[in-house]
Amino acid sequence: MTIRHPKKSRKIEYLNIQEIQQLSEYSFNHINKNFTSHQMILTAIYTGMRLGEIQGLQWKDINTDFKTITVRHALNESTQELIPTKNESSNRIIRINQELTDMFIEMKQHKRADLIFINQYGTVPTSAAVNKKLRESLKSLNIKRAGFHFHSLRHTHVAYLLYCGADLYAISKRLGHSDLATTTRVYSYLIEEYKVKTDNKIEQYLDDITDPKSVKEIAE
Repeated sequence: MTIRHPKKSRKIEYLNIQEIQQLSEYSFNHINKNFTSHQMILTAIYTGMRLGEIQGLQWKDINTDFKTITVRHALNESTQELIPTKNESSNRIIRINQELTDMFIEMKQHKRADLIFINQYGTVPTSAAVNKKLRESLKSLNIKRAGFHFHSLRHTHVAYLLYCGADLYAISKRLGHSDLATTTRVYSYLIEEYKVKTDNKIEQYLDDITDPKSVKEIAE
């Protein structure tokens, strides 16, 4: 799906739900312990993390018991050195689901270094490498997105959470934005798109006011 940002007038690409499911399933089915691009794609889909943050993940950042990722640094892919995150608010803890947790548990059995996504060559895939793998995956799935790139997975993550009715403040914290205004500004096009869906829910909530059974269920 394509949306043009009203202020910057730039093309924004993100996947619809069916395409997210297809890409996720494809990536899980093509995981190779010697190459880590598919695992990086899945991490972006499920967390909305920036590429540099994913590249810089270390094993100490993953808590499989509590199913969380702690974001505390990024990776400079040119020097392969850890650097500070984009800003202070980018340092955050992200809750993940069991499927992604299981992926990390499996990967840890073949760990090569402190960095999670080190491949068999001893390096973390660059932006060019993961974008190439992403394009190949989309082509195999016959998903045509000419302007789609790795950062678009972050937009896709937001679009999916908004569609599911996730709280905007929670999304903002998950993304590592400095404040809610940043999220509202950056994703105004998506927020407006799902406003109709939210309005329909609000109308139903209001209708339920005169339904004693519904009011009781809400209170409980």
